[in-house]
Amino acid sequence: MTPDPKTLLAQELDDYDGRWVAMRDGLVVAHADDEETLRNHPDVRPGDLRFPIGEPATGFYMLGV
Repeated sequence: MTPDPKTLLAQELDDYDGRWVAMRDGLVVAHADDEETLRNHPDVRPGDLRFPIGEPATGFYMLGV
């Protein structure tokens, strides 16, 4: 039986708890301790999704999503 891809993705992201990740085509292409460092990572492209993994820190809100 083939595992559910959504389950695999959730398990992979557990490794990045407390960090920021950049994703492209459903794959993590880079990770960093903070958003600015991630944005400046050489593997991150302008169209990549960038977001924190784990519980939101106080003051972190996603608007318009």
